[in-house]
Amino acid sequence: MLLKDRLPLLTAALLRFTAVLSFGMLLQLRLRELGISIVVISALATVRGAFNTLGSPIWGAISDKTSNRKLLLAVTLLIPGILYFLYAFAQLPHQFIFLGAVIAFFGSAFQPITMSLSAELAEDGSVSSTSKEISLLNAASSLGMFLGRLLLSVLMLWFSVRSGIFLFSIIALAVVLPVFFIKGINRKLSHKQREKRNIVTAFFPIVLDPSPMFKNGLWAVYVGSFMRQFGISGSTSLIAVYLTEEMGLSKSLAVVLTAINPLIQIFSHIYFGKLIGRIKAKSSTVFGMLLTSLTTLLFALGSSWITVAVAYFSLGIAFGAFINGASTFVVTHSPGERRAELLGVLRSSRSLGQMLGPLLAGIIASYSYVHMFSIMGIAIMLSGFLVMVFCKE
Repeated sequence: MLLKDRLPLLTAALLRFTAVLSFGMLLQLRLRELGISIVVISALATVRGAFNTLGSPIWGAISDKTSNRKLLLAVTLLIPGILYFLYAFAQLPHQFIFLGAVIAFFGSAFQPITMSLSAELAEDGSVSSTSKEISLLNAASSLGMFLGRLLLSVLMLWFSVRSGIFLFSIIALAVVLPVFFIKGINRKLSHKQREKRNIVTAFFPIVLDPSPMFKNGLWAVYVGSFMRQFGISGSTSLIAVYLTEEMGLSKSLAVVLTAINPLIQIFSHIYFGKLIGRIKAKSSTVFGMLLTSLTTLLFALGSSWITVAVAYFSLGIAFGAFINGASTFVVTHSPGERRAELLGVLRSSRSLGQMLGPLLAGIIASYSYVHMFSIMGIAIMLSGFLVMVFCKE
């Protein structure tokens, strides 16, 4: 596959993650400006996680049954792109929570659809070529995260948080443009894909036929991904508040430190994308999960910005190993006609962790940040052992 054929999809991923991941910190800072408590901030992350959990398998299943995937992807990008602007005008907690829910539901379509498309770009369908394509998409996403954090740190020196919301809303809206240049995104459906189904089997086919989840221990990847995301989302849901209020760092420095994670991810994605063909997807997933637990330990022990920097460096390596391993494992152990759906379940399991982790973290952090980081780290460590024991290549 030539780079020019991959470029529109990679550009869409880069622009989307430049905007979307920066909104997490922007909303934390905006809500604190409005005097809203850390429990409500955690609740917003929980609501977003809930609607990601609901939406990912639905959009994945719809994508598997849709011939015009270009239109589907464009619509699910356009609606959140418009709604992001409303964050700048919201004043009350329920307004942020409502917007977060709608944006998260439509935004949850992006990963299952684009990862499925990346898997289709694999030249021979082997583990090594599949992991390579997925790693390129993930690398573009991480580059977007890094550029977004870098841009945000510069903006925080001269502009208000509200101004930042306007700028990143424009970028989020621009993601729609490269979608129209993606080749081969539309396709003819097979007879099995055209089958008429009732609303339950159309939107939640995994409920009535969960059999693929029990082959080769695929369920353990989903449960382990939930536990890892539970821990890391809980740890990072209040990180902007922790770094600025507990450690006394400036907003700009706090954002720069968080940018280390996506910067290292770029190289980690490419490295593990190539390595998975030799060490297998399971090994990469387990390594990424166990290394992630080190991040929360470093946060708990953190006494200076240097410790925080090392923690984010570790997290960057860990995420590349985890997500490329887990995604490749799902792709290579999924029926072709249900690939986007099962990738959606992977995203959904992580979103469920994103929903519940911040809720518990917010409660514990009200008493002790050290205890919060420690509990989150234990959950992440257990996820690695779960995949190690139950998954089979």
